[in-house]
Amino acid sequence: MEKKPKISVIVPIYNVEPYIERCVHSLFSQTLDNIEYIFVNDCTPDHSMEILYKILKQYPEREKDVHIINHPYNMGAAKARENGIKAATGEYIIHCDSDDWVDTDMYRLLYEKAKAENLNMVMCDWYETDGIHHTPIKQNLDTKADFLKGLINRSISGSLCYRLVSRCLYMEITDFPKAHMMEDVNYAIQLTIKCKNRIGYLPLPLYYYYCNCQSVCREASDDSCLKRSEQACTNIDQIINILKENNLENKYRNELVVLKNSARVFVWPLYMRDPRKYRKIWRSIYPEINKTYPFTSGISSNLKVIFFLANIGIYPYILRIIRKIQRRKL
Repeated sequence: MEKKPKISVIVPIYNVEPYIERCVHSLFSQTLDNIEYIFVNDCTPDHSMEILYKILKQYPEREKDVHIINHPYNMGAAKARENGIKAATGEYIIHCDSDDWVDTDMYRLLYEKAKAENLNMVMCDWYETDGIHHTPIKQNLDTKADFLKGLINRSISGSLCYRLVSRCLYMEITDFPKAHMMEDVNYAIQLTIKCKNRIGYLPLPLYYYYCNCQSVCREASDDSCLKRSEQACTNIDQIINILKENNLENKYRNELVVLKNSARVFVWPLYMRDPRKYRKIWRSIYPEINKTYPFTSGISSNLKVIFFLANIGIYPYILRIIRKIQRRKL
């Protein structure tokens, strides 16, 4: 009888030709045995898939462990993750973005901790990297309630890439995220709420998050910024409903103000560049926070002042004056 994979690794692929080789080598070099790799080809327009097939030939022992899902058209990261999750057969599930890479011991260390302590979820630290310099980022993991609070107010990363989660926990999700931006936060909050035992933490940086300036998430055109904000709102609306269903909305009402404001962050560059055109749009995103944000606990005084000045429409002009004065001093 064939053994169930210990871990299923889900890797969405879209427009990552310069990076996928590094990623796949790190995945196929894992010291853990019996890993299932699920690559989701989101109709990538470049040569990413050809590179994947070329590397796979260098690891013939991995061929039986690799499953490739080909989307008929570009569906976005949220759908790629969903289809990968539904196809996974491993005891645990983890994700890896195809422009990032992992330490060769990452999955073995996470799996061994999960099994030794009977955990449904284990997390580790990570590096932010430009490919040369690596800055370690530590998690802030205390109680489950504090962890959920951090996910909602964005002080804790919602990434699924350094979060090993039991497949049975994923199978409890019935309402999958429908939009791309912040879909990982949506998943992380749902999984944390459903996790009945404590969340394990391995204080080692094992994942390399590549700060990719060419990423779809960093495209700065007006349309792309507005689209990302709209997608973020879709996931935030779903998160709000999930908290309501679990009677947690009131408990995390302050954190929800911060979460709602995060959808405005995508429009912020447009507002700063052209206040007359974009101030109304910026203020229309969860308009109820126009009154509540400056009085919400847990937000720094500096951010409250900036928000207030932006809300009344003068912050971009004040900032321009300050920068002119600073340039004259130089």
